[in-house]
Amino acid sequence: MPRNVPVALALFSTLVLLPAAASARATGAEAAFEQLTGVELTFVQEGLPPGAGYDRMPPLDAERRADAARILLDEARKYPPGYLAKVGLKHIAVFAACVDDEGDGFRPYDEERGGYVYFGQWNGEDTIVAAFYNAQQLPLTFHHEVFHAVDGTADGETHRRHFTSDDARFEAAVSGERPYPAARISASDLAALEKRAAGRVLRDAVGDYCAKNPGEDQAETARHLMTALPDALLQAARRPELPGSQRILHVLASYGEAVEGGPGVDWFVHVALGRERATPEGRLGELAVGPLDDARAAEARDLIARYARANGALPAAQAAQVAALAAKLTPALIRQRTQPQRGDTQFTVWVGKDYRGGGNTMLRADLSRFAEDAKNLGALARRAGGGDAVVAGQLEALRLVARYHRYIAARWDVSAQTEAAFVAYQRAAADALRGTSPELADAIARATLNGLAEVAPTAPASARAEPAARENPHLAKVDAAIEDPAWRAAIRRVQPAVVKIGGGTGVNLLASGLVLTNAHVADNVGKRFAVLFPDGTQLAGVCTKLDAEHDLALVTLEGGAGLPTARVAPRAPRVGDGVVVIGMPGTRSPNGEETGYDRWHVSVGKIRGFVGDPLGDQSLGRTKHDAWTYWGHSGSPLFDRDGDVVALHNSWDSKTAMRHAVTWQAMRAFLGLR
Repeated sequence: MPRNVPVALALFSTLVLLPAAASARATGAEAAFEQLTGVELTFVQEGLPPGAGYDRMPPLDAERRADAARILLDEARKYPPGYLAKVGLKHIAVFAACVDDEGDGFRPYDEERGGYVYFGQWNGEDTIVAAFYNAQQLPLTFHHEVFHAVDGTADGETHRRHFTSDDARFEAAVSGERPYPAARISASDLAALEKRAAGRVLRDAVGDYCAKNPGEDQAETARHLMTALPDALLQAARRPELPGSQRILHVLASYGEAVEGGPGVDWFVHVALGRERATPEGRLGELAVGPLDDARAAEARDLIARYARANGALPAAQAAQVAALAAKLTPALIRQRTQPQRGDTQFTVWVGKDYRGGGNTMLRADLSRFAEDAKNLGALARRAGGGDAVVAGQLEALRLVARYHRYIAARWDVSAQTEAAFVAYQRAAADALRGTSPELADAIARATLNGLAEVAPTAPASARAEPAARENPHLAKVDAAIEDPAWRAAIRRVQPAVVKIGGGTGVNLLASGLVLTNAHVADNVGKRFAVLFPDGTQLAGVCTKLDAEHDLALVTLEGGAGLPTARVAPRAPRVGDGVVVIGMPGTRSPNGEETGYDRWHVSVGKIRGFVGDPLGDQSLGRTKHDAWTYWGHSGSPLFDRDGDVVALHNSWDSKTAMRHAVTWQAMRAFLGLR
């Protein structure tokens, strides 16, 4: 082995991507839900509008909260990005139960809970509350209550008066007086739907609860539609004469007509057939934030392979994001299959039904898939320019397979065919790294699998310190600047998410690492940065999206997990609202003199006004504020009293000395949260 091998393999100890803890996964799913929908997903009553919900709504424990977040993230993907916000929703809250002292004639009285048990509620405005009794019920409740919001929205306006405005049309359709025509779906799509259908037919109403009123009848139909899409779409196209089909057709029309550009039948056909609807990095990001089951693993593997074969079809920014996410998913796919435990020293070995102690064909098939994953990640890396995240992903995957080999070899005789499959994987992993790190690729190709397993750290992930656990010496500046205890607590919570990036500032939005900053700070797509958090955590990042007109950019971090986050506020600021700005004033003035200013400076001010169209050019930001800023504050978040980001500082008017920031509306549009 050449002399440089130990140095190259030492990268294992510094570049390995560690799996996120359960709490980080939950946070990731919740953040992904909000990014996809534009709606806050919460599990506490504080902050909900008065009167929303029931008399008693006990909270979920951490594990059930994580399960609920993942379930709702999957269900929310059935709607277009941002659609839930467009139908007026701002909060979706989930609890262990919904219990009220009053019944409605349809609910059972529960002696143990001391009240009538409900599933959920739309408050008639902007909030849904839902109980999580089991994994089968929660999606039904979610889609039922979402449709109430859809039913209460007309031409983009959500109001209670709209809720009954279409009841006559609904009843005319169901009675046959004025039926909807059959859904228009192509023959090829109908054939594909038939393969996915379970044979369910909604002949009339979903159940007795539909008799309560037309609004509940429609909402029950909606939950049937959204949880049995292939069957529902088939009957809407082939059997429109059924009253149940007319119910489905009315609901489909309501989804499309509630807001401009609402989803039509084609959208739901795409959903039912599992076709990709959003951006590739968006869907891969959703898969990367939670644990993988067999179905999600198969989808992730298929998407990565598809983009690896794209031959440069993706724009540079998307290619970089896809490569970074594939680097996280590649070792996660191995973990999902081998189920490592005890610091990656014990594994599950799968065997086929025909296994009788000879060669394990299922194990060899797994290794072949791992090798294809390595090749696909290498192909993505070559097109996206590589990067530490890709190297780290390949190295962690290689470490896991090497330990898998060691575990198997210590317990069973390894057949020649199985050994060859392990070696083929090692060769594929090495070859995939040649375009990114040729020296490391040579070292891996010449090493033994046992040697590759030995050089990796052995401490379990749970024993490792997360970056957020480090001491943050800059928090004292929050305490010194803010007198109000509640406001101080809110800013202490989000200050760890403010980062130094290049010559400016940014704010981290996702636990996996996604920094929002100004376009003039990020400069251009593909530019790389060292991103520094106030606790001293430093990660590499690359600019993956940029909008020069709105002066906004995103920087995706490499190797991030469990990072502190802040969120963009769910509502726009108003003139007179208090704000806190945290940023990185320059250590020297433009003429080179030392300023004495310290990093993560905290200043308090107010929103002083707005300039013209909030979605117009932001070179001089269209939100005016008077919080103190200086050189280096570009990209600094303006936090409201809840600790939410309401604007992003980017400039100042030399004539008036007024500070300016990119508007809340521009940020949400840029992030797809409209």
